[in-house]
Amino acid sequence: MNFKNTKHKVAVFCGSMYGSNKKFKELAVTVTKYLAQNNYDIVYGGGDNGLMGVVANTALKYNSHVTGIIPSFLDKREKIHSKINKIYVTKTMEQRKKKFLQISDSFIALPGGGGTIEEISLVVSALQLGVIKNKKCLIFNYENYWNDIIKQYKKVVNAKFAYKNFKDLFLVCNNLTEFKEIF
Repeated sequence: MNFKNTKHKVAVFCGSMYGSNKKFKELAVTVTKYLAQNNYDIVYGGGDNGLMGVVANTALKYNSHVTGIIPSFLDKREKIHSKINKIYVTKTMEQRKKKFLQISDSFIALPGGGGTIEEISLVVSALQLGVIKNKKCLIFNYENYWNDIIKQYKKVVNAKFAYKNFKDLFLVCNNLTEFKEIF
């Protein structure tokens, strides 16, 4: 499926830290630069640190519109990015999650931690339940980072805790060539 649209909003889920592999930062720059240069708007977690900050700063550098969504209590921990185009400050994580689902047209998961895992699950569950429709979630399995989650989702289907079409709710790419075929 091709998502190209000049007003298409791509939610980029990723870590609020840089992670142990320096290539994660390079990936965040490359993916975001590509999206920005192809007229996608960026929606992300609203922070100014880690891979999230890299995504925001790269998108701004390449003139993409950047929207952040962050609960107020995270400002002390993640520092709200002050230079992005639009910021939604929510009271709760629940409000943040709803806003992501509401304003984003598609979702990409880059390497991240527990929050990114939760965001992937949120989108897949919302798609499965019909809370959101005609939106796709892309898991960027860079250097097999997300292998265990992908295996778990396959296990869910094989154990008959989900319908066979469950696997169609998300896409997996392993490299930039595959990514560019989707976006």
